[in-house]
Amino acid sequence: MGKKKKLHPILKILIVLFVVFLSLFIASNSGYYEAKIRDKVVVTDEKIKEFEEKLQNGEEIDIDSFLGTDVVDYSSPMSNLGDKLTSGVENFVFKGMKIFGDILKSLF
Repeated sequence: MGKKKKLHPILKILIVLFVVFLSLFIASNSGYYEAKIRDKVVVTDEKIKEFEEKLQNGEEIDIDSFLGTDVVDYSSPMSNLGDKLTSGVENFVFKGMKIFGDILKSLF
């Protein structure tokens, strides 16, 4: 019986990245994203027509019923931690660059 050859971990990562790229490429070229955007425009056009009809008929209008409330909060403790960490690094780098600039000013 022959030994089964294992793939190198880097090669596995490259294969996964290639599959992800390929799927995104196919989705892009097939028009999936454009179709999603077009669907949103159609829904918006329908809501505009409904709003105009209600306005002409003198009906009571609730603006919230015409606005899309598709906002989904994807935050989690890990994403919040990442935001705080990023802000901390940004402040540290900004202050460090300011100090470095002040030192350069004092030299010249």
